[in-house]
Amino acid sequence: VFRSSLMAGGGKRGVTNPWLLEESEETRGLGFDELRQQQRRIIEEQDAGLDALSSIISRQKQMGQEIGNELDEQNEIIDDLTNLVESTDDRLRNQTRHVKMVDKKSTSCGMLVVIVLLLIAIAVVALWPTH
Repeated sequence: VFRSSLMAGGGKRGVTNPWLLEESEETRGLGFDELRQQQRRIIEEQDAGLDALSSIISRQKQMGQEIGNELDEQNEIIDDLTNLVESTDDRLRNQTRHVKMVDKKSTSCGMLVVIVLLLIAIAVVALWPTH
């Protein structure tokens, strides 16, 4: 009873027998060999699509690797520039310190010259005969 109800589409309501589904328009009226040829054609089309997809993915992988290589080179250049900038910054700071020291020394040396000149002027005025 159960087996015959399954084949006849009976039994529980809402459950359909998969063997009783209608055939699609594409396969209706085709023989076994024609169905087989259609399946082969579909498989060949899918294979061609997969081959195209594979070549696209392969190209994208290659592009990604090239981009990665370019980024590595750019990072090396940036690292070199960073080192050069740090070195230049250190030298600039050292030179600035030297300039400040020279400026202080020249200022104090200038004052010493002025003081010596004033002392000489005072001595000359003090010793100058006023007759």
